[in-house]
Amino acid sequence: MSVACATAPGAVLYVSGSYRVWVRHAVLAKAQRLARVRAPLETGGLLLGQVVDGEAHVLALTGPGRRARRSRLGYESDGTRDTWLVARVHPQLRYLGDWHTHPGGPAVLSATDVASIRGTLTPSRPEVLHLLLAGPADMASPVAAVFTMVRGEAGVRRMKEGRE
Repeated sequence: MSVACATAPGAVLYVSGSYRVWVRHAVLAKAQRLARVRAPLETGGLLLGQVVDGEAHVLALTGPGRRARRSRLGYESDGTRDTWLVARVHPQLRYLGDWHTHPGGPAVLSATDVASIRGTLTPSRPEVLHLLLAGPADMASPVAAVFTMVRGEAGVRRMKEGRE
């Protein structure tokens, strides 16, 4: 996969200050499909891609895995599977963050979501992304929201859809 496939017109740009994130339309479509299939339970997975010239390019995402725990109000990933996927299936891509759904809820991160995002920050991973899909219980028409958190900053920043 080349980074060029993550820029307009094949992707959506999200912006927060000087930070820019490109999310491929195919990635958003896959997340929406998985959200509908798994509704009314929450689901999620990993965001994978590359960072080029300070811009993140989300090129792929994973689904939940068999051992993931899903409920109406929560989602816990299958960490063993996620580690294997990054190392074996997508070695050319790096972990950029996570994604999950809020069926029947707003596109707002819960305190549990924020704590989970904060837990992924490390000295070698000082910034992470999070894609949240929210909508009706059947997730027929979900809304996508992208967030970023930077180590050392107090809170999560919601990114706005931008223009090139």
